[in-house]
Amino acid sequence: MKTKLIKLSLCSCALAMCLSSTLYAQALLNVKIGETANDYTGGVGGGGPELNGAYQEVAAAVLGSGNSWWNEYAYVASAPFMVSVVDSGDNAMSGVTLTVANSGGTGLKTTAGTNPNFLFNNQPYQNAGGVFTITLAGLAANTEYEFVGYASRTSSGAGASWAVTTGTLNSGTTLNDGTSMDITTGVGKSYSEFFATTDGSGNLAVTDSGNPGTAITVLAGFQLEAVVVPEPSTIVLTLTALGLLAGKTLIRRQQNA
Repeated sequence: MKTKLIKLSLCSCALAMCLSSTLYAQALLNVKIGETANDYTGGVGGGGPELNGAYQEVAAAVLGSGNSWWNEYAYVASAPFMVSVVDSGDNAMSGVTLTVANSGGTGLKTTAGTNPNFLFNNQPYQNAGGVFTITLAGLAANTEYEFVGYASRTSSGAGASWAVTTGTLNSGTTLNDGTSMDITTGVGKSYSEFFATTDGSGNLAVTDSGNPGTAITVLAGFQLEAVVVPEPSTIVLTLTALGLLAGKTLIRRQQNA
């Protein structure tokens, strides 16, 4: 009897793990603004940029892991740029486009000794009142995404105040105060982290207007990943399978009693 109960428990755990894996197995989008210097020294792609503009970075950010691929763009000019993107595994995200725009002219701030260095080293900036607008199209419609925005320059006291202008903000931290350029110091300092839902057309727009009272607005980059809840049919099938398994085990126990 004990052996059968153990088997039931193990099978139940396996099914639960399969269900939970459907929650977060989604493509991760990494974007770095103001930097195209690649710090990867391994052999993937010869350690250099791909033709699609992605670079492999050794250091990890808040989401994902090290040795991931980042879409890296040297500058935000007076006119916005629009590009197609790849995910953290260097796979094209078909139909997804990214536009980054600024409300005024930009310069570039360079800082060393940050974590991760490639992310905070070079950051475009605008003078006080400047706003960076990040627009993504072609995402899954009416879907919740996790957004991590990086913007911090401690010598200027510059952080970021983030807002969702297309889509819906659900929860999270939308202000980071710029008191650190090290992600290990936690959310609200070098980065913000929040959850937002795309509109019915799969669009999401986020602005970075700088933290209140600072002379510049900076932008280092961001990460985006969908948070997907399994379809009701998946839940029903899983629960049905668990119920059948439990019933079969009970019948066997009664037959052997």
